[in-house]
Amino acid sequence: MQVDVEEMRSGANRSYNAASFAMEGADQLSRSNVGAGIFGDFSAAESFHGALSEAHSNHIQRRRQHETHLGVLGDKGHKTASVFVEMEERNAEALRSEL
Repeated sequence: MQVDVEEMRSGANRSYNAASFAMEGADQLSRSNVGAGIFGDFSAAESFHGALSEAHSNHIQRRRQHETHLGVLGDKGHKTASVFVEMEERNAEALRSEL
């Protein structure tokens, strides 16, 4: 089995970058909102505003979840790469000690 540790680390770093973009998107979305009266002052407009506000909140929450999950994925990628490097070093040392 061959493992490309540098590629694993590169993928982990890409996950961190994606997490950062998700965070920036969530931050940007959270700084904006749609005013209550923009669609008019009647029940259908208020209902639409409520649905739009709920969707807005859901998008922010989903982006924050993506940020978390992508960060965890990056952490796991680096941890796995380190485990492979340590295993390779232990195996190489074991082979050297047998010679």
